[in-house]
Amino acid sequence: MQCILNAAGVGRLDSGDRATREPVVRYQRDRPGELIHVDVKKIAAIPNGGGWRVHGRGVNDKTRVGYRFIHTAIDDRTRLAYSEILADEQAVTASEFWTRAEAWFASEGIRCERVITDNGSCYRSMLWLQACIATGTAVKKTRPRRPQTNGKVERFHRILLEEWAYIRAWTSDKQRTTAYAGFIHFYNQHRTHGALGWSTPAACLNTFKDNVPGEHT
Repeated sequence: MQCILNAAGVGRLDSGDRATREPVVRYQRDRPGELIHVDVKKIAAIPNGGGWRVHGRGVNDKTRVGYRFIHTAIDDRTRLAYSEILADEQAVTASEFWTRAEAWFASEGIRCERVITDNGSCYRSMLWLQACIATGTAVKKTRPRRPQTNGKVERFHRILLEEWAYIRAWTSDKQRTTAYAGFIHFYNQHRTHGALGWSTPAACLNTFKDNVPGEHT
């Protein structure tokens, strides 16, 4: 079977994970703020006392605790991230999140020129468009069935699952949420990235600040 798959050019395990057979084209914008990736990741909430990771399968299966929605905006060039855990993914929530995210990036010296999202309903809304217009940010959408176009924020959310959400058995939703701010600080200030030459997002941003001509400081 493996010989047949290799002959067809799909022998690698990741071949079946791609939405299309088109080759992956990796890119990186030239400057901070040129493109901001935005997306939402839904994760299950944790009942007080902990979920199945603490008590085992079947103990709290009937406990209805709902979901939490991680809204994230990440700069394409530096991987600097602004992220919040919110109650839903409605248009008003996503729009208000963008207003706060843009203000945070501005406080870091980044002007958001373009923002790219998938075609989720909250990002197709007039509220989203108005929020982006208010911040002077051009709106872009990923191509249908091409989630890798927004791959940088999706990769960030995968890092969250591996290094924060499931790294330990949390005993409450509040405990996990409290730890989130610390993780975001670690990600931006201390976590190195191979795509950045093993620099951190904050250090990468500083290289741009340090190279700005004196008359622009």
